[in-house]
Amino acid sequence: MQKAIRIIAIVLVVGFFGYLVISASISSSKNAREPWNEHMTLGDRETAEHFYYDYTDIMCPYCDKFANALAAHDEEFKKDYIEDKKIFFELRLTDMLYVYHKDEGESAINSRNAAMNAYCAADQDQFWAYYNDILAKLYKDYHSKGIGVDQYSEKIPTLEMDYFKDVAKEIDGLDYDKFSSCVDNGEMADAIDKNTAKAMNITPSGVPYFVFDKYTTSGFLGKWDAEDYDWEQAKLLLDAGLAN
Repeated sequence: MQKAIRIIAIVLVVGFFGYLVISASISSSKNAREPWNEHMTLGDRETAEHFYYDYTDIMCPYCDKFANALAAHDEEFKKDYIEDKKIFFELRLTDMLYVYHKDEGESAINSRNAAMNAYCAADQDQFWAYYNDILAKLYKDYHSKGIGVDQYSEKIPTLEMDYFKDVAKEIDGLDYDKFSSCVDNGEMADAIDKNTAKAMNITPSGVPYFVFDKYTTSGFLGKWDAEDYDWEQAKLLLDAGLAN
């Protein structure tokens, strides 16, 4: 009788700890899928069957190439991937290049300033409009001329804060005075620092770094002035997550 009681007690204890482990795992999974910034997402998180994360930095040229490929095929991307394949997509924006290279030259501040402006635009739910416009501006002014396209090219110079702020003036529905105050006062600095620190613990080789369901990869094999090629490469990455 006592042996039976001991067995029952052991089963109950094991079962209780098993419950705690499973509960912690479920909680951890849910927390991992919590958006870092809900304004930098696409899709419905509640009904999503796939979760894709893009760790990036506005001043990272091949991060920009991936983003430009999606922007150039915006309708197709949203229909074929976000809607049809039920993907929740989040762009996890950092100023990682600033953190890594701030001691190597003044131009690293571009990463910090770009992120500050993008986060302040996101604060008014205008992130995607700002993000796509600043990437288009960087492409026109620098990348299309072979500047800042890789580690061997001429570097993009240190840009004034107004270079990044001026983009916001053209965005409908954005309160520029509120936006400008947000940027000038560094209101998003803590959020940027927190997210960049988290990203640096996740991305083993810098940005771009992609987590597409169970498939992870870094880098992007794009070609300058080859929009269709870039889109085909982007689709390969997106589809790799679905295949896994």
